[in-house]
Amino acid sequence: MSEFTLPVLDHGFVTLRNLAGPTRRHTVADGPLTLLRHFDADDIDPAQAARMSFEQMDSERTYDQDMRLNEYLLKNEHTSPFEMISVWVEVKVPIFVDRQMVRHRTWRRNESSGRYITLPGDFYIPLVVGGKAANKKQGQEDNLDAETQQWFRAKLREACQRDYATYLEAIDRGVAPEHARTLLHLNHYVHWLGNVDLANMFKFMRLRAHSHAQIEAQRYAEAIVSLLRPHLPGLMSLFDKHVRKA
Repeated sequence: MSEFTLPVLDHGFVTLRNLAGPTRRHTVADGPLTLLRHFDADDIDPAQAARMSFEQMDSERTYDQDMRLNEYLLKNEHTSPFEMISVWVEVKVPIFVDRQMVRHRTWRRNESSGRYITLPGDFYIPLVVGGKAANKKQGQEDNLDAETQQWFRAKLREACQRDYATYLEAIDRGVAPEHARTLLHLNHYVHWLGNVDLANMFKFMRLRAHSHAQIEAQRYAEAIVSLLRPHLPGLMSLFDKHVRKA
C-alpha cells in the first residue's frame, strides 16, 4: 500500500486521495530547493480564508500568526474558515461500521454499486469478539472467554461463506444483482469515495475516535487522523488540543 493508504481491520483500508484549499500550491520552497507538494491544502488556509472578512486574505503573515488566528477561530467555534479545506478519502469498510460514518450527513459519497457489479467476497471477522457490556451505552466489553469467541468466529465465517456462495448462484441463475445482494450480511465490505470539509471531518473524528465509539469505527477514524497529520500538522495539533475528546 502507498504512503497515503492505511489498512484497517482484516480487509479494509482508508486512502487519503486529496486535500484542497482556496490557494493552489504545486511546489514549496525548502532552502535552495523547490519541492513538489502532494496536496494544495495548508495549515494556514483557514486563517487566510477568515481574513477575507477584512479583504486581507493574501496578506503576508508569519506561520505563527496564522496558527494563532486558527486557534482563536477553533476555540470560539468559528467553523466556516475550516470548511474551506476539502478532504477526499477512499474507504473500504464493513456495512455495519459504514453506518457510523454515513450518519455524518455532510459527507458527499459515491459507492461501488451492488446493482451493477458482482460484489467481492470480503467480509469482516472480528479478531476479538466483544461480550455484552454491563453499561448498555458502551455496547461491548472484552469479557468473553476464548471458547465462545472461537465459536462465534467460526459460525460467522461459515454463514458468510455459505450465503456468499448462494449470492453467486443467484446471479448465475439470472437474479438481478440488486436483489441477489440481499443475501449478504452486515459485515460485508463496501467501497466508496467520499468528500467532506475539514470542519465536519473534525466533528466526525471527534465522535468516532472517541474511546466510547464502536471499536471498529475508532479504527477508521484513527486511520484518517493518522493520514491527515503529516499534511496538516498544525491544524491536527489544534484538533488534538481543542476538539478531540478522550
